[in-house]
Amino acid sequence: MKMLMVVGLCLLAPVLIFFVWATYPWELSPRWESGLIGVERTGVSDSNERPTTLTLMSWNMAYAYGMGSEGTPDYIPRDKAFYGQNLDRISDAVKLAGADVVFLQEIDFASSRSHHMDQLKILAQKTGLKHWARAESWRTQYVPFPYWPFNRQFGRMLSGGAMLSRWPIVKNEVHLLTKPTAKAWWYNLFYLYRYFQVVTIKVHGREMKLVNLHLEAFDHATKDAQARELVDYAKKTKLDFIAGDFNMLPEGAMKRSGFANPADVYWEDKSYTILKALPLTEIVEHGAYLQKEENWFTFPSVRPDRRLDYIYHAPGWSFMSAEVVSGAHASASDHLPIRATFKLFDPEFIRD
Repeated sequence: MKMLMVVGLCLLAPVLIFFVWATYPWELSPRWESGLIGVERTGVSDSNERPTTLTLMSWNMAYAYGMGSEGTPDYIPRDKAFYGQNLDRISDAVKLAGADVVFLQEIDFASSRSHHMDQLKILAQKTGLKHWARAESWRTQYVPFPYWPFNRQFGRMLSGGAMLSRWPIVKNEVHLLTKPTAKAWWYNLFYLYRYFQVVTIKVHGREMKLVNLHLEAFDHATKDAQARELVDYAKKTKLDFIAGDFNMLPEGAMKRSGFANPADVYWEDKSYTILKALPLTEIVEHGAYLQKEENWFTFPSVRPDRRLDYIYHAPGWSFMSAEVVSGAHASASDHLPIRATFKLFDPEFIRD
């Protein structure tokens, strides 16, 4: 009996050691960083002349992997050149869109799956949007997913959200949101945090406060709670813009189940209704969305069949135009980016 116990402990010890090591740091404290890439911007002047428009882009870039990034059966590890090519596609799309500020989700800072590339600094260099701010939301020594085969597992993870800006970033704070309580504690140790990142940008003396977010995708009760937390924050803090991957469908969306992944079911999702209490306006008027839903589908990037990505703006901003940006860059992520343009320094807009 004692021999069996000794053998059992000898077999269990390596598993426990791996588990403790792999899940370190066990609990992620909010960590953030902002900085400046010292590059000359091509084709854009940083002169004292005041710009007349502000163009925002929001993009879940799926760490420049493309379809299958979630670790589905289609996922296979890719070489460094593959990621480099997709980062080129992403930066080309950002430049072509004329984006002044980019809200990024699912971007890797130093992850094994993407060869430890700091994708944020690479994109800052390539796009010329030299001011950046990161929000770490997934940091572990080893993620054992996909479960099999071992050589496809994600490994070391340092990932999250980020902002790129044409103008200086003067403040960056990160709010990590509660993980799904329905999941086992040991599962949540490996699982990413959802978050909202609050960034303050200074444009010719005026400060703007923007929120970049990524809400829960697989547990509707958790996502509803996160949506309420966002509403509470927005009612206490004067925000100019909120954008990101909300993982929700608009009210009245014709299709709420029957997607390629049978687990994608939105009948119990209340987050869109909850977010109607935000003191901000979504860029797509609801009636216009319902008239032609497919114009606003952002996921999946190949044959999109739903809208998961949104941009909200404060009432004082004069909205000009918006679109889902499709094109040659589509294969670089499993989401399509959205773009919105507003008047900047409108004489009628006086911020308190």
